[in-house]
Amino acid sequence: MKSGSASAFDLREIWNLLRRKIRLIGLSMALVLGAALIYLFYVTPLYSATAWLFVDTDQKNLLAPNESYASPGSRDNARIESEVLILKSNTVALATIERSQLVNHPLYKFQLGLTERAKTLLGIAANKPPTGPDLVNRVLEKFDRSTTIRRMGQTYLISVTATSQDRHHAAELANSLSQTYINLQVQSKVNATLAARDILQGQIASARDVLAQTEGAFDRYIDANLFRLTQESGNASLHSLRAQLQETNAFHLEAEVRVTQAQAAFEVRDWNTLAQTLGDEALKDLTQQRADLSQKLGQTDASTPDAIDLRGRLTALEKNLETRTSMAVSDLRLDATQLEMVQRDQRRTLRTTVLSGDLSPTTLAQIYQLQQEADIAQRHYTTLLSRAAELQAQALVHVADTRIVSAALAPSRASFPNKNLILVLAVIIALVLGVGLAFLSEYYVGGISSTTQLANVLPVPVATAVPRMDLAPDQSSIADYVLDAPLSVYAESLRLLRSAIDQSLRAQTAPQTPPTCTVIMVTSSIPAEGKSTVALGLARTYAAAGKSTLLIDADLRKPSQHIYLDLKPDTSLQEFLSGDRTVADGSEFYTSDPKSNLGVILGRDRADVPTDQLLQSDTFKNLLETAKMAMDIIILDTSPLLPVVDARYIAPHADVVVDCVRFGVTEQRDLRAAFGQLTASLRPGTPVVTLLNHDESKHTGYRYDGYYGKE
Repeated sequence: MKSGSASAFDLREIWNLLRRKIRLIGLSMALVLGAALIYLFYVTPLYSATAWLFVDTDQKNLLAPNESYASPGSRDNARIESEVLILKSNTVALATIERSQLVNHPLYKFQLGLTERAKTLLGIAANKPPTGPDLVNRVLEKFDRSTTIRRMGQTYLISVTATSQDRHHAAELANSLSQTYINLQVQSKVNATLAARDILQGQIASARDVLAQTEGAFDRYIDANLFRLTQESGNASLHSLRAQLQETNAFHLEAEVRVTQAQAAFEVRDWNTLAQTLGDEALKDLTQQRADLSQKLGQTDASTPDAIDLRGRLTALEKNLETRTSMAVSDLRLDATQLEMVQRDQRRTLRTTVLSGDLSPTTLAQIYQLQQEADIAQRHYTTLLSRAAELQAQALVHVADTRIVSAALAPSRASFPNKNLILVLAVIIALVLGVGLAFLSEYYVGGISSTTQLANVLPVPVATAVPRMDLAPDQSSIADYVLDAPLSVYAESLRLLRSAIDQSLRAQTAPQTPPTCTVIMVTSSIPAEGKSTVALGLARTYAAAGKSTLLIDADLRKPSQHIYLDLKPDTSLQEFLSGDRTVADGSEFYTSDPKSNLGVILGRDRADVPTDQLLQSDTFKNLLETAKMAMDIIILDTSPLLPVVDARYIAPHADVVVDCVRFGVTEQRDLRAAFGQLTASLRPGTPVVTLLNHDESKHTGYRYDGYYGKE
């Protein structure tokens, strides 16, 4: 006998449970694997291509190749992580979208979703395809989903992975994203350098103005103090040197004006103005010839050979004019440059002459101050010009700090779905799901399939498991095995039930109480659980043990004991309870078991009226009281608990109850509901034992085969 408080972990029971639920497990696995195969068949394969980038954290200058600046390790990590974030930025993504023209790419075109398709089928206006910024945002979202950028551990490598339905497009997208990022990195450096150059250009203009002011200040000082300087130095040539310088300045200014005018006329091809400005007689002749040819061409039919010849001569003349004019302008510009050089030499000579004289300390101090200011302005201006030139040159030779060390190649196999992984996971999930459903069915929603499970469901002792038996040709009931095969597993299981009943009664009865008749109620939760055969078999075991036993077929709704005993009574218990008769008149439905010393009160036909009031009558009570005085054991075969109420009115008369549970049939919720109704109907303290009927476990009794006879 097993109780609900003693539940042991039995691997054999688990194995048997899995064998019993093999169909459920197999069905679960078939469904999950089928769903996985259908998914693999219909899912669109995706291909992933990866490009590898190397980030060089050393700062290099191509104009100074021997110089490099290495940054600390902590700054390297921050730098690389920053580059990863830049790679993920919308700026790089949008530039890549524009570079690869993804807005017009077939894989990035707008497609209707399930909601829009449903609306279209129902005739509801669906959302319009996006345009403009909305379209770009959709492409950007899809681009972000199809790209993965990450740093490889603590290395200087960054992987750029693109995923697409087209394996060639995946490789192109990964390479395009990498190259776009590198181009933007170079452009960012160039822009930063040019921005610094532009700042210096503003400083250069200011420095030029300062330089011009300092140079002019020195010259103005000499002009303003020329007479005094001549007297102090005793050098009369200062006046002539100053006059020469002024004359050279005038010539230089005139040359600059002529260069400006000639350049402006040359740009618009104003040959007459050029000839007048340059004063070149040969150029004047060429200009006159051009005018004459243009006049003749205008008077000649354009389709005649003469017109064609005139156009050729005019073209050659204009080319000659351009060459001649270009040379003349270059000569004029050279003259202006030479005058500027002469101007500088004369200014230098004038200053040297002034400084070489015997000047007063005050004059020397003033001149020295002006000269130092001019030198400082000159050095500052020269430094700015040099740095601006360096920045201009550096902007043209910038290189990226990141380079592609491994370009993405078109993959040969799809990265998604991973068929092997999905199938393995599907098998694992299917197996876990199947086993889980098996245990759920076994212990929560399914039928009872072991005594251990039964003990866990109901808080009462489990007497035994009655094995499922096949009816022999010469047998009317399975209960015949008690007499036909008294040493069989079936007969022994009913003796175990009898023993469990006796033990429960001894636990309830005081030692000094003399033995009285025991009323045993045999019931079940639902129909067809085998309670009637259990009642008959149990009654025969008591009779075989020498107990005067009476079996009453109290299932008035559907009596069956007369079928199992192969008897045809003239009247039934229902008719007796319905009429106004005495107990003695019940001899018509009272009989003996043909195979044992068992007394039986039989029914006959199914009831066509409610019978619960018959079981509450004094006639039924008097029948039981009379039987108790004559019998040791009375076994009541009652109706099931859930379909009808009859058993609830019989329960108060029982000293012990046997609740039959059919193997794999009775659902646990029905079992609990029926048990609740039963305990509510019993007298307080009435013991209840359960048994597992029609047990199909192959291992039932296998360990004790040596003790059982042949069946």
